[in-house]
Amino acid sequence: MENDRSALEQLIKEKLFSFKDGMDRKTTDLLFDSRTLKAIYEVMGKLDIDYIDYPISTGKESGVFKAYIHGKPIAVKIYKMSTLKFGKIETYIRGDYRFAKEKLSRGNVVYVWAKKEFTNLSELRKAGVLCPVPIGFHKNILAMGYIGTRELPAPILKDADFDPEKVFGEVVRMMTDAYRKANLVHADLSEYNMLYYRKKVYFIDVGQSVNIKHPSSEIFLRRDIFNICTFFRKYGIESNPLEIYSTIVPA
Repeated sequence: MENDRSALEQLIKEKLFSFKDGMDRKTTDLLFDSRTLKAIYEVMGKLDIDYIDYPISTGKESGVFKAYIHGKPIAVKIYKMSTLKFGKIETYIRGDYRFAKEKLSRGNVVYVWAKKEFTNLSELRKAGVLCPVPIGFHKNILAMGYIGTRELPAPILKDADFDPEKVFGEVVRMMTDAYRKANLVHADLSEYNMLYYRKKVYFIDVGQSVNIKHPSSEIFLRRDIFNICTFFRKYGIESNPLEIYSTIVPA
């Protein structure tokens, strides 16, 4: 662990990382193990990343950082090698025919997860569903478009100021387009996994999103709908989950 910390400090010294604060030591140690630090060096060269700046968000399973390519901001998501639970994420990979040929093990499942999120972002973008632009991935690292101002990243929907009726309709439309045009179900949709920027909603955290042929896709979709209806009810928006399901899924 001390060797890992020394390697991280070397990255900072070389000005490949500019952050100094924003994460406690436990989070830093979980995120930056030796394999991840090696992958950071590799992906920075592969994608021509200038340097990685401050953390935008840190969670149990990943950390997202603001970074720069040729002076333009991007977001870099680093999946934690030690805290991603194999059994949990395996559920979202097994049954998705797009990844049927991937060999899963506790050692490489996080790499498949990064590939899966990159693939899902690509398919959502092609379908016209707003989400971060996928840039590239390498091992447990995903590079994507940054959403926000120069000073601040876009807030999650939970913390944003918005027109409830308008945004509710927009979210349902996005879920419909994801299902009908991208053949995807988000599978973890909530006010925490959407950003709100310049009066538009963006889906994020789509690693667990599954193809509609996944055996549990209907369960995931109904759960997403329930989460959305529950959240918007706080703003006085009454809705019927069954009717929304019928709107999204063709008869």
